[in-house]
Amino acid sequence: MKTGGKRKIKIKIIKDKDNRLISFSKRCLGIYKKISELSTLCGGEILFIIFSPIGKPYSLGYPSHEYVAKNFLNPN
Repeated sequence: MKTGGKRKIKIKIIKDKDNRLISFSKRCLGIYKKISELSTLCGGEILFIIFSPIGKPYSLGYPSHEYVAKNFLNPN
């Protein structure tokens, strides 16, 4: 029995503001997990900054966002 396999879905903005915020928060959790895994597996320093649809900034850094930003701005 053959299945359709993975199908491409068209990416477009979510028109309903509440649904957009819900999707944003769920996807951020997934991104945060991936960032944590990448840092743990590869030993990299990561700084991730994102703004929500309403303009609120969120940041995540490994080992910390202050440490990574300091190293980025002063690479000595």
